[in-house]
Amino acid sequence: MKFLSILERAKVFAEEAGRKALEMQKHLESIRFKNPKDVVTSADLESERIIIFHLQEEFPDHSIRTEEAGHVKDGSRYEWIIDPVDGTVNFSRGIPLWGVSIALVENTENGAVPIVAAISLPGLGKIYTASKNGGAFVNGERIHVSETADLSKAIVSNGDFNVGNWEKINAQNLKNFQREAENCTRVKCYGSAVIEGTFTAQGSLDAFVMTMSYPWDIAGIALIVTEAGGKATEISGDPIRFVDGEQVLFSNGILHDQMVQILK
Repeated sequence: MKFLSILERAKVFAEEAGRKALEMQKHLESIRFKNPKDVVTSADLESERIIIFHLQEEFPDHSIRTEEAGHVKDGSRYEWIIDPVDGTVNFSRGIPLWGVSIALVENTENGAVPIVAAISLPGLGKIYTASKNGGAFVNGERIHVSETADLSKAIVSNGDFNVGNWEKINAQNLKNFQREAENCTRVKCYGSAVIEGTFTAQGSLDAFVMTMSYPWDIAGIALIVTEAGGKATEISGDPIRFVDGEQVLFSNGILHDQMVQILK
């Protein structure tokens, strides 16, 4: 496949959907709880509609899975994984830490492999892109993970409390935060995987831990982080499988094994 030409189209779609969501953020018509701990807005649905329309028009043979609509189409070796607004709670409160994630994965005998990613952060005016073996970029400029080698000097981020199966996840988060706080300089919690993943890729964070993830949360950032020179695995150190409910770790690579150890 011609990754760069496909990436350019994904970038265009992410930017268009992001602009629309940013416009709608000023006057949201609908905010509803889709479960006791998570919300969906009219902007999520409109962003999703825009992306699905373009993908179906330009890549009719590809599968599509999104956070809100689920499996729109199945059966292809190539599958688009979409999060129309990642960080919807932030978005619904006017916090600019949210984004639109579009990733293309190849389904192989060894599992799903991200090959193209475009993440738009409209509130920050940034677009992150990556293609397999092609490097990672923000607004066209190449990015690289940090060179922090001393865990005690690391700044890390951890996923939100009160999501999904909250009793189990919050208990795990408490343990994660305690271990990270004991071993690192600072522990952050930005409330959006695309923010924390891209910040890790550009070296602003040294690591990011997510206790409960879904493919749409991490497919894009997994490619961007690794193409920026970092590492992405389950918190056990095993390869990411891109299945529902995974616990995942993203880092600059240098600190990865140390992070795995403190999270055991």
